[in-house]
Parts: sequence; C-alpha cells; structure tokens
Amino acid sequence: MKFARRTVLSGLTLLAAGAWEPVLAAATPDKTKDLQLELERAIQRSGVLRLPAGTFTTPGLKIGGSIRLEGIAGRTRIVSENGGPVLVILDTEDVTVSGITFEGTDVPPTDDNRGAALVMARNVQGLVIESCKFISSRLAGLRLEASSGRIVYNQFADIEDAGLLALDSRGLEISGNHLHGIGNNGIQVWASQANEDGTIVSNNRIERVNANGGGTGQNGNGINVYRAGNVMIAGNRISDCAFSAVRNNSGSNCQITGNSISRTGEVAIYCEFAFEGAVVSSNLIEDVAFGISITNFNEGGRLAVIANNVVRNVKGGGTLEYTSAIGIAAEADAQVTGNVIENASDTGISLGWGQYCRNLSATSNTIRNCGRGISFSVSPGAGPVMITNNRIAGAKTASIIGMNHQEPATADLGLPNATPPAQGLISGNVVS
Repeated sequence: MKFARRTVLSGLTLLAAGAWEPVLAAATPDKTKDLQLELERAIQRSGVLRLPAGTFTTPGLKIGGSIRLEGIAGRTRIVSENGGPVLVILDTEDVTVSGITFEGTDVPPTDDNRGAALVMARNVQGLVIESCKFISSRLAGLRLEASSGRIVYNQFADIEDAGLLALDSRGLEISGNHLHGIGNNGIQVWASQANEDGTIVSNNRIERVNANGGGTGQNGNGINVYRAGNVMIAGNRISDCAFSAVRNNSGSNCQITGNSISRTGEVAIYCEFAFEGAVVSSNLIEDVAFGISITNFNEGGRLAVIANNVVRNVKGGGTLEYTSAIGIAAEADAQVTGNVIENASDTGISLGWGQYCRNLSATSNTIRNCGRGISFSVSPGAGPVMITNNRIAGAKTASIIGMNHQEPATADLGLPNATPPAQGLISGNVVS
C-alpha cells in the first residue's frame, strides 16, 4: 500500500522527549504540516505527536516505530480520503494511539482493500489503542495481526464489516469497548491454525450486529472465536445479534463466563466443531432462539462444563427458521449442572444427538415451563447418560424422555415407576 504525503491539517502539536518543548503549528492553510512527516520526526525523536481538535483528511498514514499519537477525544478526526485504511502500523513495538476518531467514507472497497480496516496493525508488540472512535466505514473498524497489547475504551459504530478483528494474537486484551451497528461480527478472535492464543475479551458492550456477509453463522455474532485457544470471554453485555452472542468455532480451552445476553437470532452461546475443553458458566441469557449449544462431536467437539447459567424465554426460529427452542444442549464428555432454565418451548436440556452421545450428565438443574424437561438420545450407538437430582416443573410434553433424533422413543421417564433404558441412570429427580 502506498502512503501519499498530501495530508491537510488544521493544526498540530509535536512534543518530543528530553528538552524538546511543544511546538504549535499555525492553524492556517499556508503553514499546515505534513502529518506523515511529523509522525516520522516524532518517532526519530522518541516523542509524542499531539493533534488538536479538527478534521484531518488523509489518503493513508503509516507508523513504523515507537510513538504516542494523541488527539482530543471526540474532537480530533482523521478521515479517509479515498476509502482505504486511514492508519497502518507495521513491525514495531510500544505504540499508543489515544483520543482520535477514525472515519471512513462512502467509497466502496476496492479489490486491494477487501478485508482491510480503518486502522490496521501487523506485528506490533505493546500496542495500546484507547478512547478512540471507529465510525462510518465500508471496511472493518480495526484489524490486528500477530500483535499484543490492549484495545480499551473505544467505540465502534456504523461499520459495514467486522468491528474488530484480531488474528494470531500474542497476548491481547480487548476490554471496555462499545460496538454497535456492526455489519458482520462485533469482535473476532481468530487464528491461522489451531493453537494457544490467550486473548481476554471482557466488559465490552456489543449491540446490533447484522450478518451482511450472509452464511449460516460465519457472520452476525457479537464475539466470534475461530481456532484461537485459551480465550477468556467474561462480563460482556451483548444484545440484538443476528446469530450468536458468543460463537466459538474450534477454539479449545475457552471460558465463557458472566455475560449478559439478550435477543439473539440463533444460538446465544455456541461451542462447535473441533474444540476440546469449554467452560460456560454464570451467564444470563434471555429472549433467544436457542440458549447454549455444545456440539459437533462428529468433528471432535467435546469436553465441557455448563454450570450455573440462567436461560429463559427460548423461542426457536429466528434468523434460521429451523432452529429448535432448546435451553441447553451437549453431545460429548459434558456436565450440565446447577442451571436454571425457564420457558424453552421445545426442550429444557438435550443430551446427545443420534449416535453422538457420550459421557453426559444433567444434575441439580431447575427446569420450568418447557416443552420437554430433559431429553436424551437412545439412538443406536448412543452412550450412557446420567440424569439426577433435577427439579422439573410444568413440562408440557414430558419431564424426562429418550429420543431417537427428533422422534420420542420412550415414555415419560420422570413419572413414578417408569423404567429407563439401559444407558440411562435416572434418579432423585423431582417432577411436578
């Protein structure tokens, strides 16, 4: 990408380290500075480049060394001149960008810009982006590759692609950001191949995420993890997503805890495909098509604890009309315990699907006013399940029932004197 030095500024302050004093450029057209040149000078002097209030238009800036770039939050704007990235940071360390609004244009992306973002960083260690805004972009908002640092207290709004994409991170924190009006995914934490990533995504507010790119779940998610392992997703408020609030595809050892989730068009929390190890706990989920799904044992998806969640008002349908209204579903090596599920119109807890049913237990859950309380697979090849000490009230169809895929295959096993099949240990449940 080429970076022209044709930037128009209304004013600029340069503060370098040591004995350098602030120098204020006169805010008149005949004395405006070249911003790219001032960036390079500040880097050479180990300085700080401070921008005053105003709107600066640029065809693209580049940072290749350590610097602190500061603006006045909400008043300093850098706008794309040609629809491409506003700022690219490459192969450096210790860069801080603070208090700047990055704004796109209505220019459609070109082939060269597809997948790009307003701000892009590659191989940057110790990157801090704080109190900035990323707005009105036909591109993504922020794209990071092979970088570490903190992305905190920023706002992403009216972005047609992803809000924030982090690829192959090396120790990244994404916290306290507000994302709304996003075209595809809010926050994406991806890896080129499955490995330990360790990104922490916490205390963000994410709302109104669409699926402009189409598909059946690739887009439309509040937080989307792909292949990245050991990711922690905690304390986020997520609402009004076309598909999932949190979708983990093939990311092992993922923790999804303490999130508040409302109004999703598909599964609120989804762990799918080739993941091993997930903890989904203490989330509050309401008004969704499907609650929590731990699935794809056929692809290696296994090993989870689903505990102490509140899941209520599960309606089915939504973005994909065939989505079942299930509170919690799991397929392999999973314990479902201590959850409260209310008003899931199909099933409160579903254990296994067809032959994909291994080492599953549902214990000490409260299930109220669901179509079926607890279902489990009795299809050929299904493994054993344990259903004990649950409280099931107001089940409309059956309290506990064996299923062969979508077809009931047993009587209601929660009734007195019912005999469970050989692979089902069912005891201590209270049904009313």
